Amino acid sequence: MASGKSTPVEKWVEYLILRRTMSMYKAAQQSGVNYHSARDNESGRVNTRNYMVAKEQVDAIGVSAIPSYQELPPEVQECWNNIEKFALRYFGIILQPWQIEATERIFELFETPEEEYVVINAPPGSGKSTFFAKVLPAWATVRNRAIRGMLGSSTQRLAEWYTRRLRAEFEREHVARAELNDVKLQLAVDAERTLQQDFGQFKPDAKEIWRAEAFTIVQQDDMPLSQKEPSWSAFGMDSGFLGGRFDLIIWDDVWDPRKMRNSESRSDMYRWWDEVAETRLEPSGLLVLQGQRMASDDIYRYALDKFAPIDEEYDEVDEDKVEAEGERKYNHLKFKAHYDDRCEQLHKPNDIAYPEGCLLYPRRLPWKKLRHIKAQTPDRYEILYQQEDSDPSSVLVDPLWITGGVGKNGVDYVGCWDKDRDLWEVPEYLAGEVMVVASADPSPSNFWALQCWAYCPESEYRYLLESYRRKMDAPAFLDWNHDTQRFTGIAEEWWQISNEIGHPITHWIVEANAAQKFILQYDHFRRWSALRGVELIPHYTHSRNKGDPKYGVQMLAPLYRLGRIRLPGRQRTDARPHSLLLVNEVTKWNPEGTGSRTDDCVMAQWFVEHNLEKLYTPMSEPIKLWRPSWVTAES
Repeated sequence: MASGKSTPVEKWVEYLILRRTMSMYKAAQQSGVNYHSARDNESGRVNTRNYMVAKEQVDAIGVSAIPSYQELPPEVQECWNNIEKFALRYFGIILQPWQIEATERIFELFETPEEEYVVINAPPGSGKSTFFAKVLPAWATVRNRAIRGMLGSSTQRLAEWYTRRLRAEFEREHVARAELNDVKLQLAVDAERTLQQDFGQFKPDAKEIWRAEAFTIVQQDDMPLSQKEPSWSAFGMDSGFLGGRFDLIIWDDVWDPRKMRNSESRSDMYRWWDEVAETRLEPSGLLVLQGQRMASDDIYRYALDKFAPIDEEYDEVDEDKVEAEGERKYNHLKFKAHYDDRCEQLHKPNDIAYPEGCLLYPRRLPWKKLRHIKAQTPDRYEILYQQEDSDPSSVLVDPLWITGGVGKNGVDYVGCWDKDRDLWEVPEYLAGEVMVVASADPSPSNFWALQCWAYCPESEYRYLLESYRRKMDAPAFLDWNHDTQRFTGIAEEWWQISNEIGHPITHWIVEANAAQKFILQYDHFRRWSALRGVELIPHYTHSRNKGDPKYGVQMLAPLYRLGRIRLPGRQRTDARPHSLLLVNEVTKWNPEGTGSRTDDCVMAQWFVEHNLEKLYTPMSEPIKLWRPSWVTAES
């Protein structure tokens, strides 16, 4: 029959109910409806009366094919409660222990009444994207059909590919078949069931809410789908404005090296993350930022470095998230490709995976592969596969030198933190002279790094008193207020503070070009210098002295290793956050300039150290008595 005129309403009702879980062809074949007539009616080419009546009846009936949890068979209930069994039954995927561990932590955070943020780092080839952009959102949707989720990526195109793949699982009619190679490697098996076979219909009748960029699944209640926000939406970092608010946001592999080429691009990306990406989360929602580490200044490090100051009056502080600099905004789950502390040097393809074994994913990331990567590109191995900020052997300062502790070489490092010392505190127990020197490294972008150090020649210890990195200009550094007839600016403020503690600043070391451009041209600086007894020392930076093995930037490294750099770190003060401005740079800086995204603070410290021996002269020289060469100490 060419049209649907002779098809009774009952046939159309049967067809439309079957259509919820079947393809158009299969539903037409099973109900006895002509396929061409069904196609014409669904496409809107024709609107036969019996079809329209049947559609109204089916819509009025609602969806009865969505079982409640209590109606599910025991084996399906088990999948509802266990993501490992869920992935195996419906996707044929054998989850790794690290994925199960991540799921447990994610849903712990998801169930809290507050908005939560988490960074998850895992190496390439560990199954991150398949798990976080398909298995996990599918499980979350089955457990809560009212969910409002978002899948984000570096581009809108890739994000939509994720949503299309997820959408296809909800409308899948045939069980998933595993690839032969994955079966051989024992990574996957054939699935047992489809989602709609066990959990009922997901795909709605309305095509307009089943799109690639956003789709809405059938609900268990009587809410019209037209009033329901999309179940899952796709957004890329290149899509500009993000509409809607979400319960669960998953950002997958958002690193884009094109957006991190310079400081301005990085700043734009960080600002977009603060002002757009994070603002789309509901008050009780969860934002997941997952991917492999790519560089010391990637978006993952930026997120992990975000802190909120501790509110003294707020009693419900999560002690696990509190550090000296405040409360961390992001939780952190880090999974390494290889765990040295668990390694027994017995690496086989069928090894037990992490956490019982030393390999995260023995079959996809065997030791043979990791060993070659580590030997050929150790920096790439440490960052991409071990999720470190950088290779400790390639950076200026090993983080362990600062925190203290026993290294892999068996050396016990004393560390550099003075946990009970605040800013502008000079230890009272210091013997001998104390020299206080400040430095400034202005940059073309108007970001100045400023530091003040107390140097004790007798012990050779350097005590950081203050550290700034801020956008400013020459008047903010030092100026003369004609109305009040007073000097203003950081140079004056710091001199006053240092004078009050009994150790006034005697020298300011400033990068030479900046000194000539920003400072020496002003008469009031010369007057201030003479009045305060402060000498300006221009520092000339060039490739020869910067890379000099004895006097270059590398001269800072042994000072940290020996613990002669002392950093103020008193809790619940500004001491640690100010110190971290320097720490975050020296632990990432390398001679190639590929580590830290900025080096202003490193340069400011090097200015001091490079000029220190020229500035210091002992207050009194011991008188050397002449004695004949034949007179020895024993005599």
